[in-house]
Amino acid sequence: MQRSVPSYQLYGEEPRDSTDFWIHCETIPVRTHPHNWEIARHRHDLFFQIFHLDVGHGEIVLEHGRESFVAPVVLFIPPGAVHGFNYSRDVDGLVVTALGDRLASIAAADRQIARFAEAIRIVGLPPESKDARLASESIRRLHGELASRATGRIVLLEALMATALVSLVRVGEAALPEDEPVEPRDIQRIETLLTLIAAHFREHRPVGFYADRLGISATHLNRTARSETGFSVQQLIARHMLDRARRELIFTPTPVQAIALSLGFADPAYFNRFFRKETGLTPGAFRRAERDRLAV
Repeated sequence: MQRSVPSYQLYGEEPRDSTDFWIHCETIPVRTHPHNWEIARHRHDLFFQIFHLDVGHGEIVLEHGRESFVAPVVLFIPPGAVHGFNYSRDVDGLVVTALGDRLASIAAADRQIARFAEAIRIVGLPPESKDARLASESIRRLHGELASRATGRIVLLEALMATALVSLVRVGEAALPEDEPVEPRDIQRIETLLTLIAAHFREHRPVGFYADRLGISATHLNRTARSETGFSVQQLIARHMLDRARRELIFTPTPVQAIALSLGFADPAYFNRFFRKETGLTPGAFRRAERDRLAV
């Protein structure tokens, strides 16, 4: 009988409220030394990880097989991917752990990022590569910002995460499998769709509304959306609405009922059900947990 692979938030820690943090960064030795430099196979259902190694080497233990790596290198682990590690004892670097919805929102805006984020990636960091240097600088700055209380910290953390991901994708593009040619018209349609969603998401329009404005059928639009972003039109709308709700809950004192109305929910109970379905928490519980985290 196949043993189940444990699901953790951070390795060795049991699942807890998923909003304790959206991003965490620590040195690799802090997490690996207590485990004798070996991390058994496990997965993170809600998080993705970026391991940035300055020194050392090792193996990543995959669901089927192993792959070796040598610093300087970045290991990218998407949500739900089974992985483990065997490190050399001289390993040093940083590991960033972040909520998967941040990755999804960045990936939804760019096809190459979405493709990169589909699987575990081992990305070497050539010293002559400007993008490799930018990725390294962004990850180190993330670590520093998380320890600070400087003005604009949260805004900068999100920008640094996006910069790190885009830079890694650019460095790793050559290793991505050949993709089918992208129809420029489809890219333009998705850009227009995202603009329309931003303008009309509060109206809770059906897919046909957006398809009509793009001059194609709802089926065609959904197919294009999934091909270019990995999400259906309704999922893109829900993600946009959820991002807006989260920002309102975290950064403003607006009552939950008022936020619900501002997002086009006639009944706050519908908003509560939507939010809980997407996050596993009520809006009020999410707000309290995130504000407790930001106060640390």
